[in-house]
Amino acid sequence: MIDTLKKLFVFGLESRLEKAVATVESAAAQAPVQAMQSIGDWLTQELRRAEGRRDGLAVLRAIDARLRSVLEDGMSGMLEAKSNHARMNLLLQTTVPFCATIAEAYTETLRRDMVELARKPANAPLVQASVCNWLYWIGREHVVRFVREPKTDKLPWHEIRPAAEFALGLGGTFASRIARPDGESGRLQKQLSYLVLLSRTLTSDLQGRQLLIADRVADILASFIMVSDQHSSQTPFGQASDDDNPPTVLTKMPTQARAAGHGLFYGLEKTLLELVALEKLIGVQNKVPTKMDPAGRIAVAETLVVIKHLKNRWAGRDVKRQAERKPISGTLTICYDFSAIRRMIGQTGVAAPTRSNETTLERAVVEDVSASGVGLKLSKHTGWASMGMLLGVKTDKDNLWRVAIIRRLINRAQGEVMAGIQFMAREPESIRLTRRANVSQWEKVTEHHSWDNLLAIYLRPEPLNDNLHLLIVNKAELELGKTYGAPGTREGDLFFRVVLRQEIGADCVFYRVERVTPDAKPEQAAREPGAA
Repeated sequence: MIDTLKKLFVFGLESRLEKAVATVESAAAQAPVQAMQSIGDWLTQELRRAEGRRDGLAVLRAIDARLRSVLEDGMSGMLEAKSNHARMNLLLQTTVPFCATIAEAYTETLRRDMVELARKPANAPLVQASVCNWLYWIGREHVVRFVREPKTDKLPWHEIRPAAEFALGLGGTFASRIARPDGESGRLQKQLSYLVLLSRTLTSDLQGRQLLIADRVADILASFIMVSDQHSSQTPFGQASDDDNPPTVLTKMPTQARAAGHGLFYGLEKTLLELVALEKLIGVQNKVPTKMDPAGRIAVAETLVVIKHLKNRWAGRDVKRQAERKPISGTLTICYDFSAIRRMIGQTGVAAPTRSNETTLERAVVEDVSASGVGLKLSKHTGWASMGMLLGVKTDKDNLWRVAIIRRLINRAQGEVMAGIQFMAREPESIRLTRRANVSQWEKVTEHHSWDNLLAIYLRPEPLNDNLHLLIVNKAELELGKTYGAPGTREGDLFFRVVLRQEIGADCVFYRVERVTPDAKPEQAAREPGAA
């Protein structure tokens, strides 16, 4: 590709092109932070010397793939950083100026060279590829800036739309290019669709890693957006004016687009269906698809939380907080790890010991409170918390252990973490579920019955859990439609039929169940002392 590009330009380009490729390749061999700093410094100097040259797009296109590779390494490092606030900040301080410098390089070069290059029909793919790359870096800069400081940060749609319309109109009619999304024209449409989706994806309700996960979801599903030059019921999204407001649902074709005879309009219906399908796939496989998470760094629970948020955003529904939060000060005790939480719940009603051998007990500071949960500050956090994680919570006023789940997690400086938790039950119960085990041939012949025990937490219906019967287990091992016995509960022997898998947490699975009284009860398993 580089050899082909060299032939398109005048004497002197070959050495510049080779020098640019060699410089970027050499810098890319370093760690992401150092690589971005080195390339950013070099590119800034090149921008100062770029006046009067007409080879900028060719040079940028030649090094673009390597620049993307360096950036993606840095953004993958952000996902790995997780609770390492210092490393996350270091990467953000580097990636923001890195993306901004490259986006500026494309912006200035396109303004200077795009119209001149477009006069030759043979240059249409070069212009389209350059605009596509420019949109990529605008999107990347928008994402990393938002991760650094979530706010209402608008994409420059007043520049994006005219540039995209101009490039798509080269090498054929505008309508024909839109109708056949292949080659560089197809890549440009896909990148444009990604920005449309991104404008409905990044919100201040998502934080840190959640924003990076949302960005990946938008990237893999952007190709399902329908792009058209005509406004219709299938492509209702568009821009009503030449400002930075993103495409939104329009009731009719804008006057300016009607006068021009065409515009850019988008349909998100299929994308939303694919998002729902992705949610179901992750739930069934209990794994984030490799295409979205090649290195296996993204947790299932965290991804499902993000997808739930995106379903509302992409469908145009406003998500409002269920209960108002009020500032408050205090402390409480929390417990993590499923087995430890069961043990603490089992001790409810027993005088609390002055000291405990549990290593997963911690004190937390209460920052705010609402009808359904509290906001906690965890000092000197050691990295155990994650989105969707189950917690046991006990106040200093009583000896009741409640069950909660982490819904929001924000890493601060010096090992401090802010966690928003939702209460799921005020009086949970540790129970033992029984199911018939796989038995040997000898046991079948002797009619000997063998039973497996599954340790679970039972949540009785109350407003905190939408008045549902819920069972929480450590792994996804309950079968839908199957009935399980629960001997020796507070209400005696109970039987549960599994209705559906309600939610996958970071370290647990919630099942919605119904209590039943079978006509033919399964054989009772022998009660073990202290099994509950």
